Amino acid sequence: MKELDRLKEGLGESHVLLYKNEDRGLKCSFVKEGLVVDSFVIEDDVLAKALAEKGLNGVVEGSNFQMLRNNYDWFSLSVKTKKLYEELK
Repeated sequence: MKELDRLKEGLGESHVLLYKNEDRGLKCSFVKEGLVVDSFVIEDDVLAKALAEKGLNGVVEGSNFQMLRNNYDWFSLSVKTKKLYEELK
């Protein structure tokens, strides 16, 4: 999934993740030192829901951000598993 790869890159290059629900999906903006370094829209519902659960009021920062970054492999595996389960239903 390209969106997972882009999410991983953004987590490595920033310190804060901002997200907002839009018509097309979940818009994510990665912020480092007050500047947006990357921004894209996640159209996959499973990934968008899982990511939205990681933050509070559209913001993933501090210890939540560090946990997401450090445990990204588990997060990614969880999303892929949920996606596969949805396809097999």
